[in-house]
Amino acid sequence: MFTSISSFLGWKEEEPVIQSYPPVTIVGVRIPADGTPAHLLPLTTISDSSAPDSFLLHVPDLRSHWVSEQAWRLRDLHRFDLQKDGRVPLSQHLQQADDLKNLLRQPQHLSRERMLHLRQRYLVPQQRFFVQQHNHYHYCLGAYYVFYSFAVDDLPVNKFVPRWIEENNDVHLTHRYFGDVFVVKISQDEVGQDGRAAYEDVDPLFLDFLVDDAACSKTLIPLLHLREEQKMIGGPNIF
Repeated sequence: MFTSISSFLGWKEEEPVIQSYPPVTIVGVRIPADGTPAHLLPLTTISDSSAPDSFLLHVPDLRSHWVSEQAWRLRDLHRFDLQKDGRVPLSQHLQQADDLKNLLRQPQHLSRERMLHLRQRYLVPQQRFFVQQHNHYHYCLGAYYVFYSFAVDDLPVNKFVPRWIEENNDVHLTHRYFGDVFVVKISQDEVGQDGRAAYEDVDPLFLDFLVDDAACSKTLIPLLHLREEQKMIGGPNIF
């Protein structure tokens, strides 16, 4: 939520210069604002540094769906993880541990761009859910990012995002979405060899998962943020 407000008011740090990467086409989910059923669609990525998602280094190009350039600029994201148990995935744990070590050992040697990306990555609202029918929905397990616009003057309110997705447990409020909402999946390793986000195609069964009341009766698991890990070990407040 804070990232959305700060972006809207112009309270942004200097934007990093993002290297231009070759586009990648993935399969994501579109939840239309007009109430038509959610569906899969191809999405092609673009390198962009104009919003709180620049830590991914390339993001789905949604400009054609959001009408105006302002709606594209006024975008944000949040994350949810679908898990069969309460364990933090090893890849995520190792990445958090490595980032924390770098921050505590030599924070002065981290570039401004790297510091901005770390803040973005770990301050993104995140939730974890148990998937009760994880055997049936095995291919739905994993990490997802929800991309949405908060351009209130350009796009209609989207009232068709499942409630379990829109709930923002960080501040006990719900996200508000304008225009079509998009869900993309991150691969298990999350980051590719070139340092940018590694996406994978959303499985078609995810569309059933969205509307399956039994599957969506999930148990929320509190997320351990990097900031909370700091407090546990008595590290300095770098945020």
